[in-house]
Amino acid sequence: MSTKHIIHETEVEAKQLPGRSHKMIIRPDNMDAETMCFGLADFPANAHAPAHVHEKEEEIIYVLTGKGEMYFDGEPEPMESGSCVIIPKGVTHSINNTGDEVIKLAYVFSPPVVQGSYDKKD
Repeated sequence: MSTKHIIHETEVEAKQLPGRSHKMIIRPDNMDAETMCFGLADFPANAHAPAHVHEKEEEIIYVLTGKGEMYFDGEPEPMESGSCVIIPKGVTHSINNTGDEVIKLAYVFSPPVVQGSYDKKD
C-alpha cells in the first residue's frame, strides 16, 4: 500500500490510444485507489476517437477545454468546456472533436480500468 497521497501529472507518462492521449494519474498500482481511477485525456482538433465500451465500469468526464460531440450508442450529444458527462457501464461511446482546439478532459472510472483494455481490437 502506498503512503503517498499526492501525485503531480508530470510524474505519469501519457499512453497513446487510438484518437487520443491518456494519462491515468491515480490508479491502484501507484496510489491507494481501490475503487476508482483518475486521469486526463487529450483529443486532437478535428479528429474522431473510435467507439468503445466499458462493460463493468462507469465513467465520469469533465471537459476542461474544447468542444465536440459525445456519441452514446451512436447518438451524438454536444459538449464543450465546462460540460460534465456520465457514461454508464455497457454503453458504446466515442468522442468527435468538431473544433480547432484540443479537447482536454478529466475522467474518473469506477471500478478502476486498465488503459486501452476496452478499445475494440480489429
